[in-house]
Amino acid sequence: MSSALVNALRNSTSGGNLFECAIGLFVAVVVLRLESTRRMPNAPQQHAGSEGGGTTTAYKKFFQQYAPEVTGLVATLCLAVALRAHGAFTHVSSEETAAFESIMREWPILLTADTLLSMQAMLRLLVFISCVLRAGGGPTMISQEAAAISFGAALGRAALIARSPHYMLDGPVGGYLPVACELLSVPFLALLCRGIQQRALMASALTLASAAWIGSRNRLSLADDAVADGLFLFAHTAEMLAAFAYVSRALLSDDVGLGAEGERSMSLRFAHVVMPLQQCMAAYYFLVAFEYAPGLIAAGHPFAILQIGGAAQLGAYVAAAVLHLAEYLESAPSQEAQSAVAVPQHAAAAVAMPRHVF
Repeated sequence: MSSALVNALRNSTSGGNLFECAIGLFVAVVVLRLESTRRMPNAPQQHAGSEGGGTTTAYKKFFQQYAPEVTGLVATLCLAVALRAHGAFTHVSSEETAAFESIMREWPILLTADTLLSMQAMLRLLVFISCVLRAGGGPTMISQEAAAISFGAALGRAALIARSPHYMLDGPVGGYLPVACELLSVPFLALLCRGIQQRALMASALTLASAAWIGSRNRLSLADDAVADGLFLFAHTAEMLAAFAYVSRALLSDDVGLGAEGERSMSLRFAHVVMPLQQCMAAYYFLVAFEYAPGLIAAGHPFAILQIGGAAQLGAYVAAAVLHLAEYLESAPSQEAQSAVAVPQHAAAAVAMPRHVF
């Protein structure tokens, strides 16, 4: 990362904002828990009681179903904590040592704001892996246009990594770890593009062309290379448009909604949880840590695109997750009513059966 960007990050004050964000997230989780309990007061207990194991059995079954995803999340967290404990920086010159010491004082837990983007790359890769392993050839939230646009963004990031080292992430979780995650995302997204329709492929190509045009007209000056700086904005613009395709599939596609069954439904719910989480990290980075600096602008309005686009992506992923949750909560009472009606019907059928006299 260039020294100009290091100075911009050093001037940001994020300790209080991080505390406020943690409080807001805690309040949101509490409100969501209370609302789900109000709508389905006995759903977990009834489901667990039917198996004779209580609430513990229900949670045990949940962890068994989502064992790969839970294992991946735990492994990601453990790796990040281990690297953070090591506390080593990468790609830091002697001239930037003082600046990074100032950043470490402002980010005492993460050591640097780049850790947020590194965690985002790892979490995003987990979602792609889950979609590929559990899709079974069927559609998922990240397929068709969403997968194709994300695939173009991943190719842009791979080209950026090969062309310039100035956009490498610093910090204990930076270096080649997020680079490996970005490169591994390319084949998984290619697998998710399988079976894409010709119309969707043409729309995705037009979208990527628009993102490339926006990237060429709005650039930072971190690498002093028009192509590399344009690729950076192209990747973020394409990811923003992929988020819009993601929420469009949640709104319009029935085959990736509540009708999804088995393995595909697990991947769907995992994506609805992790995609807002990983984008929250990027949005927080660009809104709080990536302070506006006129000297970093090469053309256009790159700061506005990164900040507004990051917030828009977060809104799209949250909207898709809230829509899925609302449909799930609304469908739960109707499913319980159907099961309650089915029991008397079976009882009536048993009574109506002719009795044999021996």
